[in-house]
Amino acid sequence: MPNDSDIVFDVLRSLWDLAPQDPRHRLLPLDRASLEEFLPRLREFVAAAPFQMKGTVDPAALVRGKIVSMGEGSVIEAGAVIDHSCRLILGARSVVRAGAVLRHEVVVGADCLIGAHCEVVRSVILGPHSYLGHFVYMGDSIGGRDIMVAGNVMMANTLVEKGQVGLRYRAARVNSNRTNLGALIGDGVHFGASSTLSPGCIVLPGLALPPHVALYGTIDSGRRRALMKEFARAWGDK
Repeated sequence: MPNDSDIVFDVLRSLWDLAPQDPRHRLLPLDRASLEEFLPRLREFVAAAPFQMKGTVDPAALVRGKIVSMGEGSVIEAGAVIDHSCRLILGARSVVRAGAVLRHEVVVGADCLIGAHCEVVRSVILGPHSYLGHFVYMGDSIGGRDIMVAGNVMMANTLVEKGQVGLRYRAARVNSNRTNLGALIGDGVHFGASSTLSPGCIVLPGLALPPHVALYGTIDSGRRRALMKEFARAWGDK
């Protein structure tokens, strides 16, 4: 019988359709080593990326950190903040909107959007066509392609009691051996506005979720149906 670790990592391996030859593939937490070593691998990935500046940085953007790479047609708008700690890779035609704050290592794929007044920290947005609406917090997280995150969504990345974050799928549980771990979001996921994702939350690919929900553990089709029923009960026509 498969053990808990096998079960959870099988789930993680189902989240993203990224070719093994893509350099970003080594960032994905597909086994225990890559989960535990995500941050050093992310730092190494960014440090090894070739420098290129094919995008546009508005003179009114506040750039205190390092822009490692901007793909062709990418834009950092006026009022965006590249914190002194930030090392940024921004894909072709991707946009960082006014008021967004980026900290530590941030990797964004092509044709993505970081909306107004978002904060993104030590995270990877694979893209393409992945969008964060306004006032989104994304910490220590990975988002796939074609994701849509509506406004005021918070991806919490630390526990209140400051312990190590666990991952779980049904009865299977795995300790990440990390104190900072946000959400692991599969391809094609859509979030409703004003939702909170607990540390270590896993969301399976292709799910569209209702607004104003607290998400924890692994969100699969069964959990999604339950959330939608509760949303309909609370907000539907009486």
